[in-house]
Amino acid sequence: MHVHIDRLNSLELKIHQNLLAASKEHSSLTITEAAEIAGVSPSKISKFVKKLGFSGYKEYARFLSGKELVKQKKMNNEFTRIQDFMENFEEDNAEYIAELIDTYDKIILFGYGPTHIALEYFEYKLNYTVDKNIILATQESLIPSLISDKTLLLIFSVAGKFAQFDYLFQEAAKKKAKVLLILEELNTEINLENHETIYLTKSHQSESLNSHEKTRTVFFLVIEEIIQKLNQNKKSST
Repeated sequence: MHVHIDRLNSLELKIHQNLLAASKEHSSLTITEAAEIAGVSPSKISKFVKKLGFSGYKEYARFLSGKELVKQKKMNNEFTRIQDFMENFEEDNAEYIAELIDTYDKIILFGYGPTHIALEYFEYKLNYTVDKNIILATQESLIPSLISDKTLLLIFSVAGKFAQFDYLFQEAAKKKAKVLLILEELNTEINLENHETIYLTKSHQSESLNSHEKTRTVFFLVIEEIIQKLNQNKKSST
């Protein structure tokens, strides 16, 4: 809680000091009692406490009495969605991806737009975590020449709606590479016949957002979990 003492004029500062002193003898002052002690109207007290930074007199009274302040803020939809993801996170997904990374010699990461930027972070973390050949692919067309039966191709996408990966799935199948599509949002329109897919959430970001406007927060959270699992695997094998 940020108490804005610097906003108070001399009269308001005197009111605050008087109420602080009075609260030491009377721990539960009503707004009427506070107004009588300060020699002002209850409405003046109400305006005064809001100027200080409190939501209302009750919160200010708790502050005077030394009680813990509990201030509930309404979270925006994205914060609520992330909170739900964290509360219902399926740890098995991170464990499975970590096991795949441990199994294959070459790991190729691929994603478009801001997802590619998130994968730059993943690439950095992996290079310091596992002794593997880690490649962050910049173009889809380059991937077929890089894959073999010892390759794990991890494709990240928020919803899979703005890019088609069928060509990569076909090329991976030809060379017997393992390919895993990791989607943040649940998308039942994705064709699941020729590849394996993990959905990280059962939610959707706002449909009003373009792909590049959507957050990649869930990806970063999952990346951290995967790295943790890889470190745990490394310690248990030594």
